[in-house]
Amino acid sequence: MSVTKPASPRPANRLRVLPLVTLAVVLSVAVLAGSLLRPDGTSETGHGKLRAGRPELQRMLDDVVTGRDRLAPGATAFVSGPRGTWVGSAGVADVATRDAMPPAARMRLQSVSKIYTAALIFQLAQERRLHVGDTVEHWLPGVLPYGRRITIRQLLMMRSGIVDLADLMRDSARYLDRVHDRKLRSQLKAIGRRIDTNPAAEVSPLWLIRLAAWQPLLFTPGTQDHYSGIGYELLGLIAARAGAKPLPDLYRERIFKPLGLRQTAYDPQGPISGPHARGYLIGANGTMTDATNWHWLAGAAAGIVSNASETAAFLVDLMRGRLLERRWLEDMRRDIWRSGAASGCAGKAYGWGGAGDAYKTDAFVNADGTRVAVLLLNGRRYDGRDDMAAKRTMTALYCAA
Repeated sequence: MSVTKPASPRPANRLRVLPLVTLAVVLSVAVLAGSLLRPDGTSETGHGKLRAGRPELQRMLDDVVTGRDRLAPGATAFVSGPRGTWVGSAGVADVATRDAMPPAARMRLQSVSKIYTAALIFQLAQERRLHVGDTVEHWLPGVLPYGRRITIRQLLMMRSGIVDLADLMRDSARYLDRVHDRKLRSQLKAIGRRIDTNPAAEVSPLWLIRLAAWQPLLFTPGTQDHYSGIGYELLGLIAARAGAKPLPDLYRERIFKPLGLRQTAYDPQGPISGPHARGYLIGANGTMTDATNWHWLAGAAAGIVSNASETAAFLVDLMRGRLLERRWLEDMRRDIWRSGAASGCAGKAYGWGGAGDAYKTDAFVNADGTRVAVLLLNGRRYDGRDDMAAKRTMTALYCAA
């Protein structure tokens, strides 16, 4: 497959194609005996040393990156459970150089980042710096015309009624026409042209919030479910205000450093700092465009970069109470993973998926952190048609843990 120039796999109107995020997914899987220490991909972890075997897990990864219907040029995975701990990779990290994908390759986590943001909010609630029943207006006065009607908890639960990125992009002209402030409408149109010309442009998610503020609520807050990444961008602003520090500092001081996550960073837009796998948008004809830096409008909803083993470490430590006391952890589970359970291999677990122009992430963990699996892909079909296949691979890895 060839690497094309950036324009080729993109539809003519770039504003119609926003990195889509998958809904929170809850799988049912049984909690089996065993323990899991923090995995770092290099030393001993919960069920013993990292295993060089498990050929069946390696075959799953190999299948993801080979054949006509490959999901991505490269993949990494971290799996830990009753059968031990395994980390693996397949394919390439860079299509141009053909460099092999290392197991510790860093990639954008996309919407899995929302779990990190939610953890910050619940930490601040635990410290009584905010209450999840506070309104958006209380923390961000004047940002939304209906801010008094929406609570922090409703943002967390995707029950705010605020439009999503995908909603805005389906009919951008109609939504822009609702912006009666001529200056702002002109600025938003200019931003759209800038992104269409250069998908690697860095554009603050504040512009997205300003556009959303002119749209009517989709329903009365709290009465329905509707995915909204914009709601999580608002949560990022609220966390920074309640925590009295910039959002990057909050992630670093409250999550990354305490958990020893040295390869994890808040790096929402533009070139990714430090070593990382390149990410690719796969066109209809199979050509791949390097879209690593195509991440405009991203912030608290999709800004974390990490590798598979440190993503697993975060999930395990979260479930084991290293970030939140029991009461607040239970509240987080109830609010973030309250529905969507499905029969699976071994009891109940919690998952989240994320997808953008260049990367696809799926992660699953059980309630006590004794079983976890993370799958990272450095490519995604332009139409998202392979997202369910990636989730199936994730499920198989998790069930084999």
